[in-house]
Amino acid sequence: MLKGNLKTSYSMKKSPNKLSIGDSLSSCHSDENPQKLKTKLMDDFQDKKLDDLENGKEIETSYGTCYRFRTREKLRIETLGDKMVLDRVLSDLKLIKGIGESKEEKLKKNGFKNLEDLCSHPFFKEEAAKLLEIVAKDDLTLLSSAVSSRYSPSHPLQLFISCIPGTDNLLFVDIETLGLKDLPLILIGVAETIEKGLIINQYLIRNLKEENAVLDAFISHLNDDSVFVTFNGRSFDLPFIRSRMRFHGIKEKFKKPHLDLLHFSRRQWKGQLPNCRLQTLERHLFGVERHGDVPSSMVPEFYLSYLKTGNIGPLVPIIEHNREDVITLARIMSCLHQNLDI
Repeated sequence: MLKGNLKTSYSMKKSPNKLSIGDSLSSCHSDENPQKLKTKLMDDFQDKKLDDLENGKEIETSYGTCYRFRTREKLRIETLGDKMVLDRVLSDLKLIKGIGESKEEKLKKNGFKNLEDLCSHPFFKEEAAKLLEIVAKDDLTLLSSAVSSRYSPSHPLQLFISCIPGTDNLLFVDIETLGLKDLPLILIGVAETIEKGLIINQYLIRNLKEENAVLDAFISHLNDDSVFVTFNGRSFDLPFIRSRMRFHGIKEKFKKPHLDLLHFSRRQWKGQLPNCRLQTLERHLFGVERHGDVPSSMVPEFYLSYLKTGNIGPLVPIIEHNREDVITLARIMSCLHQNLDI
């Protein structure tokens, strides 16, 4: 097993007579046939309603109501210290246009060890001063943009600078949908750090008329300092959310720094693992085996069974699948901080 943190979870305070989603799936096997799983869950939950599940409640948004599940997870996200990251930024002369590996090596041999030294260079002083000004402003968006102009989105520096302000600004996001394009959302999960771990909010569309309410609930988590953390979210999750916002005429400034952990993971573990899929990383890095999980490809079928019958059984593994995904994002983030070379 590669380096990583083992899973330790806890939910909100248990309510009497409420059903735990996790406990409901604990007796299922990791390789359970999806159709058998759906049949079993529909039998188990045939007389139950969403209100019978733990940690859920109807909430009000500007666009009406939707349903929210809120749970917590004990998880410490380990990050590099601010000083180490800032020292790395200041010593990286390649952040200045016109400086590559060989040029940087020559400059450092001539006494220009960092950006502050470069401010006295006859040719690079203006650009160095501009970058130092951005660093001094503590504006993560500006700094991320400066790094992006010189490095790929999966460069380790992008990951490390995102946590200079701490981890409170991180939004771990994962969505479930009815298809790959031009179809409604089912669920948006968003995890944020709190003092003792993560707090996870999952916004469920009980019927397709609630999609705009779910989008509004998700938007309520955004602020000026937000950083999105996803897994393949640069290609799928965030473009999908933007598309559904446009469909409903919801306007929101959505341009935030974005860490797509798929690309960082490939950079770090490609060749060491069978593949870099989320659940492969989860299994090999953290020793996690899911029980009663619904494959992503089967999520639409399970959800449509719920819509058709009103039976909440098929929703149960979708909710848990999404919750596990956002928790795994946080674990991978922490693991990358401990493994990526700075």
